[in-house]
Amino acid sequence: MKIGIITAMPEEFRAVADSLGTATAARVGTFKAACFGLIGHEFLLVESGMGFGNAAMAAEMLVRDGRPDLLVTTGFCGAVAPELLTGDIVVAKEIIIAKEDVFEAVPMLLSSIGQNFVARQAAGGKRVVGGTFVSTSVITSKKRLAGIMPGSYPSPVVEMESGAIAMVAAKTNVPLLAIRAVSDSAAEELSFSLEEFCDPDMRCIRIHKVLLTVLQKPFIIPQLIRLSRSSRRAAESLTATLSCLFSDL
Repeated sequence: MKIGIITAMPEEFRAVADSLGTATAARVGTFKAACFGLIGHEFLLVESGMGFGNAAMAAEMLVRDGRPDLLVTTGFCGAVAPELLTGDIVVAKEIIIAKEDVFEAVPMLLSSIGQNFVARQAAGGKRVVGGTFVSTSVITSKKRLAGIMPGSYPSPVVEMESGAIAMVAAKTNVPLLAIRAVSDSAAEELSFSLEEFCDPDMRCIRIHKVLLTVLQKPFIIPQLIRLSRSSRRAAESLTATLSCLFSDL
């Protein structure tokens, strides 16, 4: 099987790469990529940068160049549901795009691999659940989302890429698996935006922009420390989970 995987940021890329073993450096269009072989499967991992535009472009190039049998969107997410903890793994049962106060479901073919994996992990007592991915085009308050979302969506999490990737998967008839690790709980509302740290194209965090933002907003330092710790925990959880998932394909 040929499997294409898309992450947004370097930390997510490394977490996935750690689950796959020895890599061969590659490029997919203008995007950083790596190739792996594992248990008879071919993996092509791409780092897209953040946001809808980058994710859609990376997915289109990956499908065109890699011709995958399965497309995977993965990385970190923020919990909207209060029961989700840092490091929990959420596999999408549904992906919706949030625009203002409107929620639009993305019609797509979700791979059965994801829900079968959830069932096996849950039976083993692992904190792996099926849930709803809420994709937004801009950084959005989790508290606000929780207040306006219908209660019918199970275990919602928020992120910024899966909706765009899901639309490409639907257009090209490629089955999709969406799986993410919670890096910040519903109670953790950030007082900064990652857009403040990144290049205009949202592909790379720049240290000088981080330092400038900290100088302007010194009160975010404790949040940055907590986010760094929780991101490491999410990365470790994602690596362990994907190692288990990919070994069972």
